[in-house]
Amino acid sequence: MKYPLKSKYILAIDSGATKSEALIYPVGALPLPPNMLKERKKLYKYPFINLNLLGFEESLNRLKKIVTSAEKYTGKGNIAQITAGISGARYENDRKKLQIALSKATGIKNVIILTDTEIALATEFNSHEKNCGILISGTGSILYYRGSTGKINRIGGWGRYIGDEGSGYWIAREALYKVTKHYDKRLNANILAKVLKTQFGIDETNIIQKVYHNGFDISKLTKHVFKCAEKGDKISKGIIKDAAENLMTHFIPLKMQKFTIALTGSLLREEKLLAIELNKAAKKNFPNIKFIKPKLKPVWGAVKTAVQNIKKDKVITGNKEKL
Repeated sequence: MKYPLKSKYILAIDSGATKSEALIYPVGALPLPPNMLKERKKLYKYPFINLNLLGFEESLNRLKKIVTSAEKYTGKGNIAQITAGISGARYENDRKKLQIALSKATGIKNVIILTDTEIALATEFNSHEKNCGILISGTGSILYYRGSTGKINRIGGWGRYIGDEGSGYWIAREALYKVTKHYDKRLNANILAKVLKTQFGIDETNIIQKVYHNGFDISKLTKHVFKCAEKGDKISKGIIKDAAENLMTHFIPLKMQKFTIALTGSLLREEKLLAIELNKAAKKNFPNIKFIKPKLKPVWGAVKTAVQNIKKDKVITGNKEKL
């Protein structure tokens, strides 16, 4: 297989529970430079893709739309490889099925479907590095790491209904729980109750209808919990502290081993209070864990994976083009 330079591109996709990002990277720019941040790139945003929430057909349709959009820039037939990290694609059989279907639908032979956690890990750490991982807290939460044997493990990531402790959805759900206790006069959560009323028109008379029947997007409440906490609301601050302690439980299987963990996901990137509380809890219970801040967006992990695949293929086929 040959990739004519200057006319072929990598289409890298990172899709989480709130949005998708796609990056078009020219094969002619390989190998990747040490500082990828300075590289010229085309980055686009699209609707989210989550295999669990959307199902197979809708996830495939959204991927096809991204490819069609990318081809407006690259030209038809000039995408050499698609590498996509998809949230909710926990099981290998699901990823293979999606991979085959996308290849057939687009005519692009080289398609790799990975989990969003896998490309996030690839962004921050090289494949030979051990005792390293990423802790994600966005809409969902998960710890994804490579241990001392080189084996990949995942803790959490079971979704909003049965897991995702310490995530944005979890925080919003806890806020609703506190508000219902306020309605019962079992707790004083007056500030959160007022926010719920003024921002979303929800009160004691309609909360059941809004949440259970009208499809209220619970996660929209998350940012308001942080704003209330920043203003000193004790209930909101307590929710965030509990979220940090729940995130910390992801480290229990690591025991007292030394690990480097990159804190990623929208909450840990943007909400300082959560990261501060997590640092406090981890320092007390897991002092051998070192936290680092991500340097690049997870979509770059998809680029790195695609590059490795292209290089491997060139060795196999004997293609002598210099990358």
